[in-house]
Amino acid sequence: MNKRQLYLYSILIGILAGMIGIISVYLFYSAEISESYATIKDAWSVSIIIFIRIGIISCMAFYVLRQWFNQEEQYLSDIPFLFGLFFIILIFGKLLDLLYNLTYFTLNSDEVFILIKVRFFVAILTLLSMIYLSIGMILYYLSLKERYKKYGNKQLRKEATLKILTIIIALEAVAIILAPNTTVIGILLPCFVLPSLATIVWLFAFAYKNQRLSQVHPLIIAIGFGAFLVSNILRPVAQNVLGESATYVITVEIVDILIFIIIFAGLIVKVNYRIE
Repeated sequence: MNKRQLYLYSILIGILAGMIGIISVYLFYSAEISESYATIKDAWSVSIIIFIRIGIISCMAFYVLRQWFNQEEQYLSDIPFLFGLFFIILIFGKLLDLLYNLTYFTLNSDEVFILIKVRFFVAILTLLSMIYLSIGMILYYLSLKERYKKYGNKQLRKEATLKILTIIIALEAVAIILAPNTTVIGILLPCFVLPSLATIVWLFAFAYKNQRLSQVHPLIIAIGFGAFLVSNILRPVAQNVLGESATYVITVEIVDILIFIIIFAGLIVKVNYRIE
């Protein structure tokens, strides 16, 4: 088995395992889901918009991963792979979002709290690949300074990136596990997500300014993630205005679909630094 086949089978096995887990959870809560469809008039509308987003993200994941497998060599630090991983994990996150929306009014508070914790774990994993890329770029930036020039060595930079990433994941995971209630965990998520998104925006803006990552268009991607950051900041305001309603969920999903189209455009349009 060559490296390309190993990566392909690993991705397929990961997707299969994830789908088995998601299907099992949906089957476990099938009675509550059926009740929601029978009693909540907008349940189908929410489901349709979330499945539309899942379909769009799936196409994006397929495109970037096919691009990655068509390369002569595959490296786990390649942009297409990292975005493919980002999109795949996001798909599972959206399936959990749908489950949460369908069971919010039918489950007891303890079960809802468990679902929220699982969703937040997936949210951390979703940004994992982008944070990895960001840490690597930060270390590269630091390597330009005399004090940190050792990070100019790719192997040392990779090792340091993995160590920092492991620490970040461990701290966030412990914080979520120890969170005593939904109020605390609702405060924790922005503390994790917003700095991560801000760092990702900086990453692609820095790459564009320094004419790096020429296989994509860093400026367009930075704009997309910047819009995603703003949408996450404004989300609590929208929720206060619209409440925990179908209108709120549908509005958020439509906005995020448009944002991800911008991000994807940055992946398929290559920057031409000679012109820009």
